[in-house]
Amino acid sequence: MAAGNLYQLTPEQADLAHHLAMLRLGLHFGSELAVLLLLAGLLESGLAGRLERVFERMFTRPWQRSVLFFALLLALLEGVVLLPGAAWMHAALVRVGISIQGWPGWLQDQLLGMLLVLLIGTPILLFAHWLLVRSPHRAWLWFWMASIPVILAGALLLPQVVEPIFDHFEPLAATHPELVVQFERVVARTGTHIPPQRMFLMRASAKGNGLNAYVSGLGPTKRIVVWDTTADRMPQDEILFILAHESGHYVLHHLAWGIGMGIAGTLILLWLTQQLAAWLLRWRGRAWKVDALGSLSGMVVLLLALAMLEAVSEPIGNSISRVIEHQADVYGQEAMHGIVADPQQTAVAAFQQLGRAWLEDPNPAPFVVFWTYDHPSIQSRASFAAHYDPWTKGNHPRYFAAAPGADPAATLRVP
Repeated sequence: MAAGNLYQLTPEQADLAHHLAMLRLGLHFGSELAVLLLLAGLLESGLAGRLERVFERMFTRPWQRSVLFFALLLALLEGVVLLPGAAWMHAALVRVGISIQGWPGWLQDQLLGMLLVLLIGTPILLFAHWLLVRSPHRAWLWFWMASIPVILAGALLLPQVVEPIFDHFEPLAATHPELVVQFERVVARTGTHIPPQRMFLMRASAKGNGLNAYVSGLGPTKRIVVWDTTADRMPQDEILFILAHESGHYVLHHLAWGIGMGIAGTLILLWLTQQLAAWLLRWRGRAWKVDALGSLSGMVVLLLALAMLEAVSEPIGNSISRVIEHQADVYGQEAMHGIVADPQQTAVAAFQQLGRAWLEDPNPAPFVVFWTYDHPSIQSRASFAAHYDPWTKGNHPRYFAAAPGADPAATLRVP
């Protein structure tokens, strides 16, 4: 191992982490390629057009054939293309002990996820198809405008409607009241209020041994969630750092920023998607026997264009996410100053635990991090934490202008 690496694994763990990283990378790009090949194959083989004509003969009402066509398309993408890769990954996680979920439970979760995709995705495709028929040149704009309340509603309902389908949640105060008390010490430094009613424990140990905490929701549903594996298996100081990191997302309004950037990015993505789809149609439409984007088979062209653009734009979203996560790391370390004995060592130890729990590769290739990581690598996070000490040598904290003990409302400075 290279000198100076702070996140370290045993030789056996490092070997497993390397193989797991290669599998994750292969399945990641393999899934993207498989989606592109399926959509392109439906067009090149003429199957998309033949299915459209078959459904036209079977159903007299346009909405009936549209529902069946889009539901079948989504089922193919989810069940034929993505499910095998997910099963391969699950088998690997079981072998290394990260997952303990049996196949029946795992398959149930996958089927529930597919059902959600069908229930949500089919109406979305129906609406997009309707817009393309009614307004061929401005469909991207009307779809974007309609997507804004959908995105906001999704963020609002996710923690109360979707997440409980897959996992069990309960108030953190009911199982770990001492952790709530300690966390409120961290929260007090921010001059804000994160009530215990918005702190939840997720029973992750029923499915795996990974460690995690996260923030989700919007407005009245915003909450901080701690996995029970984290709460039960990590020292309290390290848990406080993780919670301080998550409170950084909360206080710095990262969810709102993320939603806002997502809405802006969606506008650009939708415009580019329709432009690319129109170009593909001019280039190969005659060979594919597709006359217009407003046809059912034309929607396959649109999805192909969308998949192509999402694949090549992936580093943009991940780069923004890494910046946000780094801000939360800085915030978390500053928020713990004066509360734990050594914020630097506490943060490094927490990253060591997180990396080992997930068997993250200690030395990922820079390209892999740039293209696929939505968090900085554990190695870089641990290295930064070990050297981040803005209270010495005349430096100043980024988010806390005063020392611990000052008026909390005056200590926090949020850009």
